[in-house]
Amino acid sequence: MENMVSMSSPEGGRNGVPVLRSVSGFEAVDRTFPQMLCDRAEREPDTVAFCSWVDGDARPTSWSEYLEEVRETTLGLHDLGVAPGDRVAIMSSTRREWVVAALAILSVGGVPVGVYPTSSVPEVEYALESSGATAIFAESTSDIGKVRAVAAGLPHLRATIGFDAEPADLPETVKTVHWDYLRAVGSARAVAEPELFTLLVEAGDIDQLAALFYTSGSTGAPKGVRHTHRTLQYSVLGFAMSYPEIGTTRHDLVGFLGLSHVAPALVGVFAPIMTRLVITYCTMDQRVEALIGVRPTAVLWPPRMHEKLASEMLQTLAESGRAFRLGYSIAMKVARKVSDLRWRGRQVPRYLEALYGLCMKCVFLPLRAKVGMDRIKVSWTASGSMTPDVAALWHMWGLDLRELFGTTETCGSVIAQWDRAFPAPGTIGKAMPDPRWVVRVSHEGELQVRSPCLFDGYWHNPEATASALEDGWYRTGDLVELSSDGEVTIIGRMKDVLKTSGGKSVSPQPIEVRLKASPLIDEAIVVGEGRKYLTVLLSVSDETQAMTPHERDAALTRWIDEVNSELARPLQLKKFRILPRALSAAAGELTAKATIRRSNILASFTDLVDDMYDVGEQDEIARQARFARTDRK
Repeated sequence: MENMVSMSSPEGGRNGVPVLRSVSGFEAVDRTFPQMLCDRAEREPDTVAFCSWVDGDARPTSWSEYLEEVRETTLGLHDLGVAPGDRVAIMSSTRREWVVAALAILSVGGVPVGVYPTSSVPEVEYALESSGATAIFAESTSDIGKVRAVAAGLPHLRATIGFDAEPADLPETVKTVHWDYLRAVGSARAVAEPELFTLLVEAGDIDQLAALFYTSGSTGAPKGVRHTHRTLQYSVLGFAMSYPEIGTTRHDLVGFLGLSHVAPALVGVFAPIMTRLVITYCTMDQRVEALIGVRPTAVLWPPRMHEKLASEMLQTLAESGRAFRLGYSIAMKVARKVSDLRWRGRQVPRYLEALYGLCMKCVFLPLRAKVGMDRIKVSWTASGSMTPDVAALWHMWGLDLRELFGTTETCGSVIAQWDRAFPAPGTIGKAMPDPRWVVRVSHEGELQVRSPCLFDGYWHNPEATASALEDGWYRTGDLVELSSDGEVTIIGRMKDVLKTSGGKSVSPQPIEVRLKASPLIDEAIVVGEGRKYLTVLLSVSDETQAMTPHERDAALTRWIDEVNSELARPLQLKKFRILPRALSAAAGELTAKATIRRSNILASFTDLVDDMYDVGEQDEIARQARFARTDRK
């Protein structure tokens, strides 16, 4: 990166805060995250550590206040019997208490385990059982109810702490306390034993387990991914390469995405301790209000969030006055010319650049200010496939939206569009600009990566670990194309590859992404495994549902015909069916991250799938096969 500068060793370690003052040549410091928190509180006690969105305002918490809350919670957990190595779960929406609880768990020597608050009772049971959690923080009465439903079958569960509600009616073996009481107990212990917190924190080691993240489970049971303090430091480095000055210059980010997800946890819990990133925590419902109030300078969202915010901006545009809409129409003509030149690597003429600057000042920045996106220059997206049209629209509005790639196993970024502004949509970029981040493609086309941020194995699953890691390389399971200049394009997932009855291997993801470029379609699931041709199940948008059946089917047919015109004949979609209801995480059709579970969806809608094929021949083969087996008896 052009603005990367070197860091001399005296600036790092215990004597320099934050420890990640430059992304160039950084080596993990021999400090755990609680130890680094103590360093920040000692050196910068009154500096803002994070903010909470309360009653329409971002209320700051200093590093000294942050440390005091962690101290009280740590000693409260110690009083409950939480010991080094214990896994402690957190089931809550994004809030300051989530972050304080995570650092307190680490301070006592435990391991935080995020549990999605949208999880079903069986999913909660799986997370607590597989991790062997000894305690859990639960946000609401509903969350406590989920714990209550499974607690009797979890002999290792010894405590439940409620953020907003007092836990009740749990087995006698499970201690129950409210958050406020836990901190009050911890405060008393701090007075009685003033050295205890320091002893607990200083006992930590950089190679101890620091987080247990669960994979989405889109292709099977979720796996617990182990990350240490060391690997998380390098994961933060991977994120910091997206904003290289983040170690010396304050950046503001609004945190509303669930902290049980790996990327929001990395950015919202760990990165601020190592950098000058300041998070304002808020709920999903508060996000637009908080964005407008904070006006962030750093963003890392999944593609859907950029899409939703763009839709909200377009709605704002539709409700604006006629003069502004006319100005927007003229500005977009200029923006399309500028974007086209940028994507083709051409120089934008000075007159056009000046005209575009005027469009930015008079139209696009005022429009972006309606959702608090007027201060940010570079925004990042990950955790899904970005629809090219969405990226293009943000580019035209003057926001440099770029893609990066990471997984639960890497935690941080391993590939990103770091080397140029306003990159043309379609790729996910190159290996990070550090020689320790390396990518390669196997003979089968699988993306494999090597980096110091790689996980150190799956929790109690040596078989899966051995399958995923080979001589220091992580096998991502993604099918990619690698250009001669190192640019990576994802074309699908190895496990998602369909093989038709004619032997044609098809990666459904590129077709699905193209279909979802239309506002008619929210989700698309290509079908064809073992079949003669490809078909698709569609979840349609509210706009499409408002149409008459005839209008809807005609519009969808025209769009699918257009997509088919871009595809080779074996990849073309012969038929489609509309799903009668929304896909559901509760039914096992979506992961907590809203990733589709293809096999479960096909099982839920078997009749719709069969309706798109001539199943008579297959039924007859199956019937004859049964007869043959019977005849042999």
